[in-house]
Amino acid sequence: MVNITSNPAAAANAYGATSKIGNVLGGDESSSASKPSFGNFLEDATRSAIGSLKAGEKATAGGITGTMDPLAITQAVTEARLTLDTVSAVRDSAVDAYNKIQGMPI
Repeated sequence: MVNITSNPAAAANAYGATSKIGNVLGGDESSSASKPSFGNFLEDATRSAIGSLKAGEKATAGGITGTMDPLAITQAVTEARLTLDTVSAVRDSAVDAYNKIQGMPI
């Protein structure tokens, strides 16, 4: 069996399989298709952030080899930097919220 804690892809697949089981057992699949879910939002945001960072890396390589326009390089690297700042801020907020929850009395 795959260790879900060390393999994020296995964890995502397990989550997807669990949601499919819920739909089969009486969940309304049509309502979930029409309503965006928080999981879909996170997936789209993560994919967008990864794409932005990859574009920044390609632009950096293009700048080193001299095959890209300097304006395009600047725009791609700036977008990657803003994405990294946003991801870092979200991570910091999540860690702060977790720490606050841990500090709550039972």
